[in-house]
Formats: sequence, C-alpha cells, structure tokens
Amino acid sequence: MQRLVLFRHGVAQDPDAGVSDVARALTDKGRKKTDKAARGLASMLGSVDVLVSSPLLRALQTTDLLEEQLHAGVRLESDLLEPAGSPEALLEWVAGQDAELLVLVGHEPLLNLVAGLALTGKPCSMLAFKKAGACLLEFPGKAAPGTGLLRWHMTPAQVPRPRSTEAD
Repeated sequence: MQRLVLFRHGVAQDPDAGVSDVARALTDKGRKKTDKAARGLASMLGSVDVLVSSPLLRALQTTDLLEEQLHAGVRLESDLLEPAGSPEALLEWVAGQDAELLVLVGHEPLLNLVAGLALTGKPCSMLAFKKAGACLLEFPGKAAPGTGLLRWHMTPAQVPRPRSTEAD
C-alpha cells in the first residue's frame, strides 16, 4: 500500500508584487497558517518516509515548515511538482518510490489534476486545494491512475489542532 499527501504551498507574495514567480516567498500570514497546518498534519500522520517539494521558493519554504514537524526520512526537490507539471509523470514517479507515505508540496492546478488522475484515471479537476490545504490518497498497491481512495481533504482551518499545553 502507498499513501500520498498532496499539500499546497502557503499564502505567498502577490504575483503582481514585482517578484518573479519562482522567487515569490511566503507572507507572514502564510507562514503562520502553514505552520499551524503542519503541526496538525504531524499530529495525524506522525513521521513520513519522503517529503518532496516543488523548486519554487514558496513551496520550499512550506516544505521547511512541514519538515520541522513531520521528521521525514528523506527530503527531495523535484521539477515534476512545478505548476505546469505532468500529473501522469508525477504519479508514475510516486509509484517508483520505495516508500509507503509520501508528502508532495506543490501548486494548483497540478495537485488538483494529480488527485483527479489518482481517483478517476484521468487528470481532471476534482478537489479545490486552499493554500496550506491538503488531501490524503491511499492506493491498494503502488500509486496508479484510477486506483486511489480519498481518505480526507482539508482546508488549513479543518486540519485538527495538535494537543498542546502551550499557547499558540
């Protein structure tokens, strides 16, 4: 069995802010919201085998926050997670990994298309990913088109808050 978490990057600088798309960074609000989502995700998943990020700055910064909480066995960066990436190539790459639980940090529309491919066999838009939102897909064997089962899909506000005695 393989499990795949698709996680959209946090809130980033406006595309019209005069910064290239590759260099758009998370905003302070984006960091805070993503950190809360990362802590909640860690309380649900524990550690993960592989954490993979798009090479764009906002995704790398999101992955930094996730890594602090998830304690991934391996961290990678992949061009396959760029916004215009191929859903088929990405799902094929996932299937080739010797890992049970992978977290992929990327962008829309790619994440939506990957979810559609995993669930229906065709790269179609099925789920709306809010910034710092995520879903968990489960496959009976290796990841393959049309064999995925949606376990959950959450906005950052829906991710359970970790139990803590400290104030946020």
